[in-house]
Amino acid sequence: MLKLDRIYKSETVLEILQNAILSGDIEPNTLITQSDAALSLGISRMPVREALIALEFYGLVERLPGQHIVVSNLNDEFIKNIFSDMALLEFETIKNLNSESLNTLLITESQIEFHKKLCKLVNSTLRKKFLKINTEVYFEFVIKNSVCPEQINDAFKNLLKAIKFSDSMQSAFEIYAESLALELINIRKEKKNRNVKS
Repeated sequence: MLKLDRIYKSETVLEILQNAILSGDIEPNTLITQSDAALSLGISRMPVREALIALEFYGLVERLPGQHIVVSNLNDEFIKNIFSDMALLEFETIKNLNSESLNTLLITESQIEFHKKLCKLVNSTLRKKFLKINTEVYFEFVIKNSVCPEQINDAFKNLLKAIKFSDSMQSAFEIYAESLALELINIRKEKKNRNVKS
């Protein structure tokens, strides 16, 4: 049976399931039923159903024939591709910005703010949705749960420098994406190691 922590007032069903999947608490290919998740969380099935729809949209679960829902296989390659695709789209967006938009983007308080601002500057609706999901689901999870934030911060600082001086910007995006992917992989491994020791 699915084991999840009960919901606290500040959390939503979506956040709990999303964090449990991203951290590896719920293993790939685990069957998630509305009734099991609702029972485990101590809530009705409706919010679970809504959360599962969103998780499918985010790529964290898959709907199989017969309406069965299983956790997606978030292996290392999947994680690297998510951040690599995000970096490529962001690079393409920045490459086409005018100087005023670029200067506004570079005045940023945090990595999260940078990605949210950049997402708003994307012209294509489909690309905007993809970047929004990546930022709000995968990227924010990594930032909030980072085991080694220094590596990500350094890669981000180098990215900002590369953008300012248009110097090897694409490779800076690639390095940044790789550091984010490796951090998510490390978060999942760390969580798995803690669960094995318990």
